[in-house]
Amino acid sequence: MRGGAIGLAAQLLCALSVLTVPTAGAQAVRTRDVGFATVRYDNGLGLGALSLYEAIGMSRATGDLNANWLLSLFSDGRWSTQANIVGSRQTTPVPLAEAFQRYFTTMRGEVVLDGGTSAQQGLMPTFQLLATSRLRFASERRGLNIGASLARTFDGMYWRTTVLAEGSGAVRRGSSEFRLVFTPMQLAGGDVMADWEGGTALALGRVAAEATAGVRLGEAQRGTVGWGSATLVVPWHDDLIATFSLGSYPADLLQGLPGGRYVAVNFRVPRDRLPWTRRRTVAPPAPTRPRPPALSFTDRLAIAIGEPYDSASLREVRVWAPGIQRVELIADFTQWIPVPLIKVTAGEWHGYYHIPPGAHRLNLLLNGVELDVPANLVRVIDDFNGAVGLVIVR
Repeated sequence: MRGGAIGLAAQLLCALSVLTVPTAGAQAVRTRDVGFATVRYDNGLGLGALSLYEAIGMSRATGDLNANWLLSLFSDGRWSTQANIVGSRQTTPVPLAEAFQRYFTTMRGEVVLDGGTSAQQGLMPTFQLLATSRLRFASERRGLNIGASLARTFDGMYWRTTVLAEGSGAVRRGSSEFRLVFTPMQLAGGDVMADWEGGTALALGRVAAEATAGVRLGEAQRGTVGWGSATLVVPWHDDLIATFSLGSYPADLLQGLPGGRYVAVNFRVPRDRLPWTRRRTVAPPAPTRPRPPALSFTDRLAIAIGEPYDSASLREVRVWAPGIQRVELIADFTQWIPVPLIKVTAGEWHGYYHIPPGAHRLNLLLNGVELDVPANLVRVIDDFNGAVGLVIVR
């Protein structure tokens, strides 16, 4: 059994390394979380747990690569751990025909490989390998995904194959987002069932709130199952982010993990940039160093560039882009290569770049599709008859 698990992990890592490889222009970030939760599982067992979470992610216009690891120490002395790695590859956006422009402006394809494992003291480990192919339709305020997946899982006793489909949609209104996800599946035993989940996210100034509700229909063993959650994200001083959440979650039928109800508090410590991004980004500066001026949150899109931290003119760039899922900076000081910014809170993004004093031209690429000029910059026409923002850096 151990040899089979090692072989599966090796194949997964090889596939993901081919699917998404770190290259110049990509920006990576590491996050570390510590938290505490009380959980009551469906089997009646109630425990407190101290959790340690580490995640590494890299994003670029053509795909993402993310890995995370979670260690939980329970109040009864036992432990559990989970690890997950996800890689995706996306095609370039294709403009849709004029007849569809009213709803969506572009379409792109995406392939995703998702591998995970979990282990608990005294129990056999579980494994999951999920391959997904989907079409993504997007516009400035709408998104629609249609796809299918094939899962191969080990629940501690048996290997199983599950076929899944997916359909999801999202609509943005100002700083709010509403989404609906539909996931029908056929389990290895032949049972056909479907998960429906709806959610909303809202930015309240610098605080973000999120709520979800879901229902599982057709589960042969338990009948209809419902769940829900509420989360509040509060940024504190120097990038320390606190998250308060409560709710319930359904059983993981693929890996045989139980559902439960929980109350949790979590703290995210400041992020670190990884070595392969040091050509354009470095670790966040000490809190005593100057910060960019405050952004005007009344603007739909705004940017602020801070004072230099060193003789190489390293500066912090902050962007206010409510309701946007991905923000990339395109400028003369990035050689006009799209460089992803890191999301700090709902609507706010930042990054660190070497920007010499003088006049600079820039644009923001939103959701990998739309080029736009921040509202607080002077809009000028470049040599290619396109609009760019003009900013004077001192």
